[in-house]
Parts: sequence; C-alpha cells; structure tokens
Amino acid sequence: MVIETLLTTRAARLTRRYLAFEQAGRHDQPVPDANTQYLLYIHIPFCEELCPFCSFTRVRFDADLAKTFFAALKTEIRVCHDRGFRFGDVYIGGGTPTIIPAELAEVVSLVRSFWPISQLSVETNPSHLVGDTLAVLRDIGTNRLSVGVQSFDNAILEDMRYRHKYGSSETIRQKLAAVIGAFDTVNVDMIFNFSGQTEKTLAADIRIVNELGVDQVTWYPLMLSETKKRLLVEGRGRFDYVRERRLYEMIVDGLAGAYRQESVWCYSKRAGLIDEYPVTHEQYLGVGPGALSYLGGNLCINAFLIPEYVHAVNDRGSSLASIRRFSPAEQLRFDLLLKLLGGTADIRAMREKHGRFWRVLWPEITFLLAARAATLRDGRLTLTRKGRYYWLTVMRTLLSMLGEYRDSRAGTIGSDKPTSAGILR
Repeated sequence: MVIETLLTTRAARLTRRYLAFEQAGRHDQPVPDANTQYLLYIHIPFCEELCPFCSFTRVRFDADLAKTFFAALKTEIRVCHDRGFRFGDVYIGGGTPTIIPAELAEVVSLVRSFWPISQLSVETNPSHLVGDTLAVLRDIGTNRLSVGVQSFDNAILEDMRYRHKYGSSETIRQKLAAVIGAFDTVNVDMIFNFSGQTEKTLAADIRIVNELGVDQVTWYPLMLSETKKRLLVEGRGRFDYVRERRLYEMIVDGLAGAYRQESVWCYSKRAGLIDEYPVTHEQYLGVGPGALSYLGGNLCINAFLIPEYVHAVNDRGSSLASIRRFSPAEQLRFDLLLKLLGGTADIRAMREKHGRFWRVLWPEITFLLAARAATLRDGRLTLTRKGRYYWLTVMRTLLSMLGEYRDSRAGTIGSDKPTSAGILR
C-alpha cells in the first residue's frame, strides 16, 4: 500500500491545484482554434430517480424543468456553431440522456445539421432498453450505446435502489442480450468494491459479462466524494480500499481471454469509442449543466444549477461559470495523467507539443520506472500490469475529489427535488 499511498497523496495535491477555479467572465468565453476538431460532450442531467453513489450533475425528472432545459441546450449548441467550433465525435452523458427520446432526437438532429458527426456515443440505463427508445437511438445514428448496470447481483441492485427501477438481474441480462449487435458497440458500465460485494459476487458478475459477450465493459472502482462516502456506507460497514487491488486483479484476469484492456478500467473486444473520451480527444467542449471542457490549456466548468444554466445561456450564449488556466507545466502533467489513463504515452509527441518534457516530469517518470509501474521503450511510457492498478488509484482519487467539488457547488446533498437544490453534481 506504500506506493498507492504516495501516488494518491500526490494525486490529491495536484487535484486541489487543478480545482482552484476562478469565476469566468464574458471575456473568458471559449474561442475555437480553426485548425482543431473537438469532441462535443452533451450533458443531460435528468433521471427518474437519483442513485446514491453518483456524483455527476443530475436532478429528478420534472417535465416543466426539462422543457426549459432542452430549449437552453439547443441554444447553447447553436452558439457553439456560430462561434466556429468544429466537432467530429459526440458523447452524450448524464443523468439519463434517453429520459425523453424525442428531445434527444431533436438535439442530435440539430448537431448533425451543423457538423458531419462520425461517432456518436449515448448513455442509458436498462429500463430504457425498450422498443420506442431503441428505435430512436438507431434512427439518430448511435454508434456506441453505454448501459449503466453496475452489478448483476440482486442484493447489490437492491441496495443501490436499482432493482425496483431496472428490474432483477435476470431481466437486465435479457434486455442486454437483445441489443447486442444492434449497435456498433454495446458497452456495459460496471462498478466494483461496493461494501456488500464479495469475491464470489464479483466472480459471478465477471462470468455473466463473458457469457453475454457485450462488445465492451467499463469496470470502475467505486468512486465517492467524502460527503457521499459518509452517506452511502452509513449502516453498511466500513468502506474498504484494502481489498480493491485484489478485486481489480480478478477483473483483469477474468476478462483477459475475450477482451483487451484499452484503459485502466475499460475492456473491449475491438477498438472503438471508450467512456474516457479525454484519452482519445485532447480537447473537448462540454455543453449542459456541470459539463467540463478542456480548451487551449484551460479547464472550464459550466453552471451546475439548471436555473443558473438556463439564465447564463439565454443571457450570453454560454453556461461557462468557472475557469482554471493551466501553466505550461500543469498542461504537461495533465496531459500525462490522461494519456496514462489509456495505459501509454508517446513521449516524442508530448515533447513536440509541450517542449521541456524531462525538465518537468523527471520526478514522476523516475518514480514510475523505479516502482516498476511503467516501462520506457521506443519513446513510449507504458504502464505495467501493476502500474495500471496504481494509475487506477490516481484517477479514483482525482475523480472522487472532483465529485466533492461538485457536491460543494451543487446544493443540498441527497435532495430529490427538481429544483436548484436538488442537483447533486
């Protein structure tokens, strides 16, 4: 645990620095580089119910609020076009993007009217794997459908408040089996290290994934802000990081026969879009409440609360609320952080982009090589097997702290009301 502790301590220190946002003004509105094609991330924050472990911006569905939101979202997309942004790939996350299929179709139709989109990834949940919604997803040209399952164990589904929403493990499996082959990639989002999870229940989840033969599985560790950790584990026992590595190794070994590891937590049967679009797209623009953008070395975050989001878009065409301007050294470290999420970094390319690679990163590279967490060959820094787990702990720390930041900005934790106080991101 010594190396994990050192890495997570370093990751926490860097994350606190990265999250030192300042309020954005009108002059900070993103300006595109005419030579760059960006990824467009669209955030749709509504869910029928709010899962206790999720730290993304989401609010319980309300029809009137949704109508106001979708009107503002379309305005924001039009402004992106008018400002000259070019997009090739689109990722739509949430929340539950398929909450109103007709609205989703209108949003994608608008996007496609402006840009020639080659890849479209959409998130959904098992209860939306039904005829009308699936027809819309096919009609809008969805290449990758990502389904949030988290576990196939009925006891865990019950504890997560999933079973009454999405059905039993058997029902979810039947719905997944029916959509495999209907899209270029069907991804299943899973989580490990729940308090009630055992090696036996995880082994069963691995077996089911292999039997289903889904195209891709993204198997995250449970990532909780400190606030949500206190809420989620109350009465459920101690939250345990000690066994995390053992469970992770079970997943790596259990999927090795049929899947290749594309990131520290994504496994695919073939190359394609993955959940971690910052690995494959160095710059991206987020629209929708709480969405992140990384543009020209600036980390930007949108207004969290839907009323504030709508007001900002209608007032100035952008929901950008806060900005963090990275120094050249911070840009280099951030780039390495995300490249190694995908398992490997091309040092030559990074030197051409940033310059002064070794002068900035020699402590990090030396540590990774000394710990045998990475190898350096032919100009590439590549994580070893144990290095992938170490980097998983780094990313878990970063994303947990980002969740805490969202919680602190978004209002009352645990509220289900469809108001500004009800957003948990």
